[in-house]
Amino acid sequence: MRILEWQRLDAARGEPPLPAPPSAVSDVVSAGVREIISSVRRDGDAALRLLTTCFDHVDLDELAVTPAELAGARRALTREQHAALERAIDNVHTFHAAQELSPLTLETMPGVRCERLIRPISAVGLYAPAGSAPLPSTVIMLAVPARIAGNPNRVLCTPPDREGRANNAILAAAELCGVREIFKIGGAQAIAALAYGTATIPKVDKIFGPGNVWVTARETGRGE
Repeated sequence: MRILEWQRLDAARGEPPLPAPPSAVSDVVSAGVREIISSVRRDGDAALRLLTTCFDHVDLDELAVTPAELAGARRALTREQHAALERAIDNVHTFHAAQELSPLTLETMPGVRCERLIRPISAVGLYAPAGSAPLPSTVIMLAVPARIAGNPNRVLCTPPDREGRANNAILAAAELCGVREIFKIGGAQAIAALAYGTATIPKVDKIFGPGNVWVTARETGRGE
């Protein structure tokens, strides 16, 4: 193992020890993402169902998570798992609530008043990956700040499994965080649906969350 002491490094003598990685978005991925976005913008829910069949290998009758599915997710988790989610939510809330800004009004000189106004984004999209390692922690770290910020419309997208179900822990975390609109859609098609809206999935003003290269590729096509 090569050990580097940052204070002793001299970039002028050679290659930087932490070179920036090359772009992970290949031409193939960029072209694929552009096609997915165009398809969702053109065909809406029909494109989402087709892409879910193609990429997630499941046919969905309903894109939205139903109350019955939420109830099933609650029952599927143990008491200890529920307690762990609630503890994590409390901890994240404590941290982010401490950063909350308040409106400010200040008269800097006679007749000159400056103000800081805090207005929440109307609609935010939250994306939670759910591949080999579903991350309810992602839901918590996105949904708790959104709730504190007062975002009135919080929309979550997460991929379905081969049975057409969303991950139980992700659903339970979302419900505990007050997210009411949850859709079983993943990948670039989920981001496109949130960005442009479909008959089922509402358009949002800003999208948050991690994902693979297909999710994070910022390709909407020139002029769009």
